[in-house]
Amino acid sequence: MLVTTDPGGGPLSDKEYVYVDWGADFVLQHSMSMPSVTPNLFVNLGPLGLSYVLSAGGAGYFRMRAVRPHLSAKRLHLVPGMSRFSYPIYVVYSATVDEAILDPALAGLRSVSKTAIE
Repeated sequence: MLVTTDPGGGPLSDKEYVYVDWGADFVLQHSMSMPSVTPNLFVNLGPLGLSYVLSAGGAGYFRMRAVRPHLSAKRLHLVPGMSRFSYPIYVVYSATVDEAILDPALAGLRSVSKTAIE
């Protein structure tokens, strides 16, 4: 989600935008969605970028789970009309895994990931 400290959620400027590198999928989606944006600050750790935005002001893409309390407290605001990006979760397991163990584990992961985005 693109959030900002600007209560008006005004237009995004390169100067205030903090680019968090969320991985290859995000880089591709971001460059297709916002080709003309050239941020002044790049970070590769989401919590560091969020801490910077909260203390110095600005905007950036962060996980909803991380920004939800700040949105509720009105410290951050969603920027209207901007793209939203997904953050994929992958599970790797052996082809010979016991299904009796795998199925409940996958169900639990699906449940946790579903509630994290709601």
